[in-house]
Amino acid sequence: MRQSTIHALAVSILMGLLPFSVKASRGQDEPAPFEIRLPSEVRSEQVQVRYFLTGPFGANGGSLKAEPERNSYLIETSVNHQAADSLRVILYAPGCQIVTLSIASLSEAEKGADVNCEDLPPMTFNGRVELPEALRGHSYEVEIIYLAYWAHSFFRIADGPVTSFILGRVEPDESGAFHIELPNFNKDDVTVSYRRDAGLQFIARELDTGNIVAFLAPVNVQGIGFATLPIKPKYPAEVVFRPAPESPADQSSGPKGKN
Repeated sequence: MRQSTIHALAVSILMGLLPFSVKASRGQDEPAPFEIRLPSEVRSEQVQVRYFLTGPFGANGGSLKAEPERNSYLIETSVNHQAADSLRVILYAPGCQIVTLSIASLSEAEKGADVNCEDLPPMTFNGRVELPEALRGHSYEVEIIYLAYWAHSFFRIADGPVTSFILGRVEPDESGAFHIELPNFNKDDVTVSYRRDAGLQFIARELDTGNIVAFLAPVNVQGIGFATLPIKPKYPAEVVFRPAPESPADQSSGPKGKN
């Protein structure tokens, strides 16, 4: 798979991912992890995963760190030496169709799964950032994030942070204009099945520190939630963004996330 080419990731049976680590010794009562075998055309360092385990420990979830040059990952299926009963996973790789997996009974599931690929077509997105005088002069890039509002329903949780995936970053020109290829989530089966209950968030970040310059709100498209662009079949020839009112110039969130 070429780095610049968008491909899709789908799964015949997907069990989830974790940073590849195996305990040197595993107690007899510890359940075996699940192995996820990736196809050769999928770059393992680009895979992003959010997961949720339930069991006698309650619930435990999080995001997973991907690693380069791997052909498989393992997901541990116990928390504090207590075996999990169920697993729910959301997986995204750049340009790939989102994959969800719900395993009601881990004790009855297979111990591994092969991953297949399905293409998700790209779309060219044109934007322009209008920064006020107080924020000009920053060397910044725009980070684009997919916000999966539907994930609360999928994970069966009532609240908590919105599940998100980084889609890409682009540096605007001097006029604030930028162009980037983004996945066309109107062609994504999962997004469509949840009635496009998702959005795109645009964040201006300092190039040297990754600190937030501003959350960017669309001006010529009706936004949703907090400064979020809805998933739409078509956008204006150029979507104009301005800092959201809740984005002070000195707001920061530390280094930008890496996957």
